Amino acid sequence: MLLQKTLTKSNKTDLYLDLVELTSGLLLVGFLWTHMLFVSTILISQGTFDMLSEFLDKYYLSYVGIPFIVVVALFHFVIAGRRIPTRMQEQRIVWQHAKMLRHTDTWTWVFQTITGMAILVLAGIHVWLVTTGWPIRAVNSAERMEAFWWFYLILLIVGEYHAGFGIYRQFVKWGWFPRKPVGYVSKAITAIILILGLAAMFVFVQLGGAL
Repeated sequence: MLLQKTLTKSNKTDLYLDLVELTSGLLLVGFLWTHMLFVSTILISQGTFDMLSEFLDKYYLSYVGIPFIVVVALFHFVIAGRRIPTRMQEQRIVWQHAKMLRHTDTWTWVFQTITGMAILVLAGIHVWLVTTGWPIRAVNSAERMEAFWWFYLILLIVGEYHAGFGIYRQFVKWGWFPRKPVGYVSKAITAIILILGLAAMFVFVQLGGAL
């Protein structure tokens, strides 16, 4: 009876943690895709980008949003990271099983853990670069992008991979949509966001080089 109660309590705890992981993950993906849409306004004009940035500053949306997203990201990392093996021997076993199974979703989970840890470091550096170069305007963003284009290229690819396949894994896990359709949709959205991000990077680098 004691064992049954313990298992029941553990299962409920896991369920609540999974729901928190899902909610925080959806918030972060929503932010990431919205953020990329905002950044891509540079494709319209430098004035449009600055006008949107000034609007976010005027109503304190940037000052509230950035700390909120940082807290959510750290919370998500802790909750999602509870299942990541920390010992070298455990990591070796997971890698061996992934190679043996040759299952797409298994490799997706493996790369989710790798990109998740990479994002924690890269996004932290990005936030530091942005906040120390405040306010966010097209000119200083272009200078930063022109100087660290390789860094932002890595962050873009890693971030969009993690977001796109994270959405796919969550939807499949909870059984909300069939596996193949949601896979096609998540890949399509990821491709669109990547194209927008690369195009915006190109414009920023060109603008930075002209300053």
